[in-house]
Amino acid sequence: MQDKAVRQERRYCARLGWALVLTIVCAWAWQGLLLALLPTAVARRLGQTVYDLLLVVGHYAVALPLAFWLCRSIPTTPRTRRGLRFRLLGRWWTIGAALMWAGAWLGTALSGLVGWLADLPPDDRLTQVLTQMPLPAVLLGACLLGPVCEELLFRGLLAGRLARYGQKPAAWVSALLFGLYHANVEQFFYAFALGLLLAYAYFYTGTLVAPVLLHILFNLYGSFLVLLLPAGSVWALAYALSWPVLTVVGLGLLVRGWPTQQWAHGPCPPAMGVVFGNPGIVMAALVCLAEAALMLVI
Repeated sequence: MQDKAVRQERRYCARLGWALVLTIVCAWAWQGLLLALLPTAVARRLGQTVYDLLLVVGHYAVALPLAFWLCRSIPTTPRTRRGLRFRLLGRWWTIGAALMWAGAWLGTALSGLVGWLADLPPDDRLTQVLTQMPLPAVLLGACLLGPVCEELLFRGLLAGRLARYGQKPAAWVSALLFGLYHANVEQFFYAFALGLLLAYAYFYTGTLVAPVLLHILFNLYGSFLVLLLPAGSVWALAYALSWPVLTVVGLGLLVRGWPTQQWAHGPCPPAMGVVFGNPGIVMAALVCLAEAALMLVI
């Protein structure tokens, strides 16, 4: 690319990075405002479910419109639209379940190692948060509204705009940012792996319907269903055993289907120096890493 074109592409990528930074800043500012402006009495009147929903996903009502507005001048790339078949959705879900379990195992092991080296107590913050929230809040926030908003941001905005460098580079970059966005070691690996799968589903079908449905199903099975099962019951045991079974089947499907992947090229060469060599993307990564470090000490 010519120097003028390179500078323009860097500006495009910088806006995408600043859009992600804006979303993170909005989340922290929104939570701070709610905690400061809504005393306990007001929160009780709203109801715990409504309050938790506002706390978890309320910032997206401000952040998403601003993020899309910030990136409005970035050209989009036409996508081929294919039908979404139930069998294909089931295949992707099984592969995703395998990636979730393997990634969660790796993240937990690495997090335990980091905690041991830093002499920090074990801290499964995600489980603590989910168990403290009312079930309707988990269902609506973590399993419905959250996936919809995250797919709009990471697949609809980031992957969709980055596809100008090719769908495969767009999937990898958006998945990396998706993993960093979760701001903890435990979730990074499976969020990154699922980000790749969700981006592929988005590009393959040409619509956000597929990744949104998959994301909802992943969260329902991984976060919500386990809260419904009595500890020590036969159902809880069956649920625990389902993960290694799904992992074996899912990895088999992934290996079998790997040679048949379909990724489209974009109008611009996949210059990763342009994608990462700008202040917006660099700042987005630094903010996510800083947030993860902060979570370790508070």
